Amino acid sequence: MPEYRPKHFNLPKDKVLPKSEGVLPYVFTDEIAIAIDVALSTNRPLLVSGDPGCGKSRLADAVAELQGWRLLSCTITSRTRLEGLTAEVDQLRRLNDAQLGRLGKVKDQPEGAAARPDAYYLTPGIFWWAFDPETARRRGLSADDAKVHEVDLRYPGVEREPKRDQRAGTVLLIDEIDKAEPDLPNDLLEPLDRRRFDLPEGFRAARDGRALTSIEAQAHRDDPLLTVITTNRERELPQAFLRRCVLLEIPDPDKKRLIEIAMQHEPEGDRQRVGAVADVLLKLRDLAKKQRIRRPGTAELLDAVRACEELGIQVSAAPGSVWSQIERAVLAKDPALRLENL
Repeated sequence: MPEYRPKHFNLPKDKVLPKSEGVLPYVFTDEIAIAIDVALSTNRPLLVSGDPGCGKSRLADAVAELQGWRLLSCTITSRTRLEGLTAEVDQLRRLNDAQLGRLGKVKDQPEGAAARPDAYYLTPGIFWWAFDPETARRRGLSADDAKVHEVDLRYPGVEREPKRDQRAGTVLLIDEIDKAEPDLPNDLLEPLDRRRFDLPEGFRAARDGRALTSIEAQAHRDDPLLTVITTNRERELPQAFLRRCVLLEIPDPDKKRLIEIAMQHEPEGDRQRVGAVADVLLKLRDLAKKQRIRRPGTAELLDAVRACEELGIQVSAAPGSVWSQIERAVLAKDPALRLENL
């Protein structure tokens, strides 16, 4: 396949996001670059699968760093609900205000002061922040009401300045979707497909003098939005959900790619030693596959390489060596992978 040059995001010629202060490197492939370009072209979410530690979650941060885009992220659990990702009512704060006799009043203001609008009790989720950060910052209040009620929420992600002549954009990371309850992926179809969601019944948000009952991503701007969803393939996802995604599977890297990734993280590292660590990782992966247990990932390779570089340790097959202890601690975490048990 000829070398692919992305059209919708800036990728260096060597396909590497270099290591810099506060930024970890990331090595792209043509397959990754094509999948991102397709997702941006079609306005579809990018569903990234692969074994734990292969770089699925880091991909979102790498793209955001390359582009100078904002980054929002949320790790899904079995307790995650749609309302928590879009907008939910803070009933506890509302109840607390009622018990203190402040419901409908501005705190510390006398009787007859401006009433607190319902939107004051809305809590914006990451979809709201991704679709319309301006109204999310004000909980959906008008600019005047937000000032009166001192509402100015902090952006819950990483804000960056656009690079080169790029428009401001957002990368939204929804991590580990397979940890969700079975209904959640289907609940996400409207926010992902139409880039909109309804506010809780009876609630409205104010924007440009209008009262909104729903929040839409393209209602007021045309900034790029890349949604990255990761899965460890622990649960099968609904077909309706899959149909709305661009799919990217990150395979286990071969030795050449493992060395390339490790050398980006440890530029001053011993390439021969890195190769020896990679050989051990590949051997353990083969053993794990045969025994049907979790395989050590690229992230664990990086930990092993970093430990060897910092401590000046060489890979050794000698029983009881320092390397054997590092291998146990970092690569062969499952006792079934330890050579003495095979």
